[in-house]
Amino acid sequence: MHFMVFANYNEELTPQRPRDDFAAYVRDRGRHPDVDLLHGGTTLDDDGETVNGLLLVVEAPSLGAARAFVAESPYGQAGLLADADVRPWNWMTGRPG
Repeated sequence: MHFMVFANYNEELTPQRPRDDFAAYVRDRGRHPDVDLLHGGTTLDDDGETVNGLLLVVEAPSLGAARAFVAESPYGQAGLLADADVRPWNWMTGRPG
């Protein structure tokens, strides 16, 4: 099942984002063997330049597994996410495979 993750960074901690740690986490299937990151990237403020959060597309066996993937990430563990909305997604257009 596919899920969309819409997360906003905690503005007070944004400069401290451990991007390398997060990138290593999402690529390390051993840490989350049942969840696969398919797409992801940062979201921007209206100015088109200021990073304010992230958007992920993940494949996971359940909503709980997708939420745990986010919560257990370096961003989640460090409190860098002000909020994270994880929603089931019916991927129809542009789906690979």
